[in-house]
Formats: sequence, structure tokens, C-alpha cells
Amino acid sequence: MEKVAAKITYLYNSGFALELSNHFLVFDYFIDSTNIVTPASIAAHPNPLVLVSHGHQDHYNPTILEWQQYNSSLRYIFSSDIAAEGPSIHSMSPQETLNLGDVFVRAYGSTDLGVSFLVRAEGLSIFHAGDLNWWHWREESTDSEIDNTERAFLREVEPLRGEHIDIAFFPVDPRLGQDYDAGARKFIELIKPGLLIPMHFGDNFAATRAFAATASTLQTDICAITHRGQSLMYRKKED
Repeated sequence: MEKVAAKITYLYNSGFALELSNHFLVFDYFIDSTNIVTPASIAAHPNPLVLVSHGHQDHYNPTILEWQQYNSSLRYIFSSDIAAEGPSIHSMSPQETLNLGDVFVRAYGSTDLGVSFLVRAEGLSIFHAGDLNWWHWREESTDSEIDNTERAFLREVEPLRGEHIDIAFFPVDPRLGQDYDAGARKFIELIKPGLLIPMHFGDNFAATRAFAATASTLQTDICAITHRGQSLMYRKKED
């Protein structure tokens, strides 16, 4: 059977680059010490697409706008909270859809600023959560506050029910204390992506290793991120 493949590289925080056969996808570029996303790579890759879930500094670096000078086919997809305009920039709000040739994008909601993205390209369905997560600090919150944040999270995840997702990038944030992976676990329970890749942990790679160590209790493969610039090959067998 033909295999659909993607090379996935961790940039930093929630930033990832995905190299497909005919597309180059960059999500939430903030810092890149990998030399994966450079003027040369933007110029060389067919159909580069840069997506930004929201305008927080750790998800959006305005220097990405300089990349359009290196490739006339480059397109940007920004959350509508980002004040940037131009013929190559598409702005999206939750539940809006966009077709760019053979790439389909739907924006979903967030429990913080901006949106999350579902992207379909070359036979792959890719979800990037942005800041969508069950944000709560159990050690500092009342039961009522925790219940409210859970309801808010479930409300944003509900529209994703029934979507097939091959690869999901989702926050696993050690700042949340003992519930650092609670949102990811709930997301897996409800959506069941084929592969979940942790993000939004900065350089606390121990958190991703701890989460991946629990993969046997989940219905999804988990990839531990152990260093900046880490790459993996994802291969999906076509039916």
C-alpha cells in the first residue's frame, strides 16, 4: 500500500515544521534553532504554508512576514486576533473554513486567545491546538473553578467530535502541576487521534517523557520530545 509520510520537526514551545511531499507547513513559529525554517528552506519548498494560532509572543514572531519575499507561493493563515493584512494573509475565526488548492483548513476554538487548526493535506489530517487546553491549577483552585474550566474546555472540543485526526499537537504544560497532562488525556479520550505530540512545555522535556511513559494506558500513540530540533517520520498506510 502507498504510504503517506510527513517529517515533523520540533522548533520550540508550540512551534513545529512538517515537510510533506508537496507542502511545507509551519505552525506557531516563535524560535527556531534547527535551521529547518530558513529563507533558503522557504524558497526551496513547494507550497509553504505558515499558520499562527494567536498573537501571544510565544506563538507568533512577526519576522515570519519577511519570508514572503523568498517564495511568491507562500501563504499565511492567522487567527483573527492578529492585526496583519496582505494578499498572502488569510485571517480565520472559529468554525471558518478555507480551501487553498489541495489544502483544507478549518479553525476551531480555544480556551485562551485565538483558534486551533485542523489541516488536511496530502491524505493527512493534522490538528494543532494552539492554546486550547484544560487550563487549571488544581493546587490553587476550588472544585467549582476546576469544574468551570473543564466545561469551557469540553465546549471547545465538542465540535471536533467525529473528526478523524492522524496527528495532533497538544499542550502538555508542567506549569499546571499535577494535572499537566489532564487536557491532553481528555482530548485523547474524546477525539482519539492516531498520534499525539506534546507541546507548550518550553524546554521541560521531562514532562513529555513522563507523559509518553503513560501511553500504554491511552488509545493513542505518544511521541516524547527530548530536544529542540528533534525530528520524526510519520507514515500512514492508505486504505
